[in-house]
Amino acid sequence: MIIGDSVTQGSAGDYTWQYRLYKHLLADGVRPRMVGPYGWLFNNVTGVQRAYSYADPNFQHRNDATWGMALFEEKAVIGRKVATYRPDYLLVLLGLNDLFWHGFGQPVMAHNLVSFIAAARAARPHIRIVFGLVPPDIHEQKRSFAVAVASYNRTISRTASRLSTTKSPIAVAHDGADIHVATDLWDGTHPNANGEIRIAAGFADALASRFHLGRPYPKPYPVLPTGPLTSPKLTARPSNVAHQIVLSWTLAPGAGSYFIYIKDVTSGDTSFTRLPLPLPWSKDPWTAGLLNSGDTYTFKVQACKGVDCGAYSNPSTATAP
Repeated sequence: MIIGDSVTQGSAGDYTWQYRLYKHLLADGVRPRMVGPYGWLFNNVTGVQRAYSYADPNFQHRNDATWGMALFEEKAVIGRKVATYRPDYLLVLLGLNDLFWHGFGQPVMAHNLVSFIAAARAARPHIRIVFGLVPPDIHEQKRSFAVAVASYNRTISRTASRLSTTKSPIAVAHDGADIHVATDLWDGTHPNANGEIRIAAGFADALASRFHLGRPYPKPYPVLPTGPLTSPKLTARPSNVAHQIVLSWTLAPGAGSYFIYIKDVTSGDTSFTRLPLPLPWSKDPWTAGLLNSGDTYTFKVQACKGVDCGAYSNPSTATAP
């Protein structure tokens, strides 16, 4: 059972690091059964739960992961969940919300960590646990928060070493070791496809080295495309107002903004020009104005999730009235 917050649950259009780990274990001949009370994504565009727009839904996506989950809350209910779902392994990536939103100090974090372990073991004495370290985050640009994260990660390692037993061993995943905020996180906190690989690799390495479950994640890691993968379907039509063309497009899962590209075919443009500012998803449909009357224009849009821009729409052409 994978336990985590938004970093683990993922949002619309994601694969999730659970997907990456699951596929890796399958390739190693392991047949994991994922369990837990949840099994869907958060729609980061509309702000609602129960989105099923996985980039690839063909994996076991049951888990105990949801946006906003915090260790101090989970310690009170983990015993009941373990008793209900009876997992052999807990893969836990929690603590970011406790530190950032609730501002807990290290004594409280350490106490909650010990309480979590005790509750899980009370429900299943032979439970095996892998704790992930809190991965890099853009908010660590603030020194006090960076110190809090580093201190908590040391607390995880020390607690795991102190409380690990033969009957109920505890391992630590170095899931954030290879993550770069600028390239592996779509908004400075949540992983894109390349960040997912790195988090999954940390847990895969811990499972392999400590529990002989599967093999370490192969390196070098692949460099994957980021941003939304679903291409919007664009339609351009002349407006009822002179010099204007109206664009409308289908929304790509997870895409919060869209860049508009334009080419004046009549004037002989051979390449598209990207308009400088992205449009929020709520601006569909959108009217392009100040166009040359009688000129034919071709447009396309590109879907973006945070800083990652991905799939382009089909080109669509219309003549300005």
